[in-house]
Amino acid sequence: MALARIRSRLTSSPAQQPPSPMPNSRANNPPFNNHVDKLKNIPEFDLPDDMNRSPIADVEYRLIKLKDKKSIQRMWDSAVKFGVFKVSGHGISPEELQLAFNEAEYCFGLLAERWSRDGDREEFAWSRSAMVVAERRRDVKSSEEFQLFRQKMDSLANKLEAIAKDVAQIMGSNGGKQPRKKIKENETRMTLFKHSNSSLQPHTPRSCQTPRSLEGSSRRDSATFAFSLHVPTEFGEFRLLSEERSLSFRTDPNTIVFTIGEQVEEWSYGEFRSTMGEINIEPDVQEDKGAYSIELKCSPSILNEAVDKNESISITEQIIFVAIVAIIYKLFSYLLS
Repeated sequence: MALARIRSRLTSSPAQQPPSPMPNSRANNPPFNNHVDKLKNIPEFDLPDDMNRSPIADVEYRLIKLKDKKSIQRMWDSAVKFGVFKVSGHGISPEELQLAFNEAEYCFGLLAERWSRDGDREEFAWSRSAMVVAERRRDVKSSEEFQLFRQKMDSLANKLEAIAKDVAQIMGSNGGKQPRKKIKENETRMTLFKHSNSSLQPHTPRSCQTPRSLEGSSRRDSATFAFSLHVPTEFGEFRLLSEERSLSFRTDPNTIVFTIGEQVEEWSYGEFRSTMGEINIEPDVQEDKGAYSIELKCSPSILNEAVDKNESISITEQIIFVAIVAIIYKLFSYLLS
């Protein structure tokens, strides 16, 4: 009986097929038009958020200041796995970045010995002590342009150091009782890069694009500092320099790219991974103004406070342990007397 009912339903209710319009008959065929309208309403396929999201964490600076646990965890995971993360909304405007380089062209000629060319970009090494030495020169001391350049660079370095300190404080305070090793506090150093369009330059490979650079000065710099902060004056591409993997992503003036130096890797006993990277910018050929980027290397002393804190906790725990043992010993001695 059940089989007969199924056969009856199949014969009485055949599967509905989409209408097959004849040429020039679509306008006079409402069923076909209805079928096409249904196809238009098929929902789009959306990829999960995890597949669209970059593996490199991008954390808002205000959330770091607010100590947002979720944002800090993403930053932490990115630093552990890749040795790099991004901090957006840092408060240094693109206009301020560009203004900081208004006197750069003048100083390029005045302090030519501090500039060097590397592929399609020029580099200028800056530090506070180097500027003090440069100021002693007779042709620099009375230069208004140099003084403006020095003030703007010093102000920019101060702001980047403050952001690095906040990030270091978060790292130091969220490690629990993990063992930490003190770092050497080194003078902040900043490198200014002037980028040129590669089509306007002779084909000269950049030194950092060769494997030797990973064992050369770049590696020594990574060992000397805790963090490197990278900021461009316009949109560019950040590329990690690693023998193990190739990874690049877009960045912009509102974002600071943090890379972990070997000091932090040693400070954390290998919990964080050190890495190196650089910003590449291809300026518009028609643009008169140069495209610049900054790499600031620093070693925030606040990282050592986490070491002191853990050591003081350890001493306190030892004192408490000794006190407990003494109390138990006296108690047993009293009971046995």
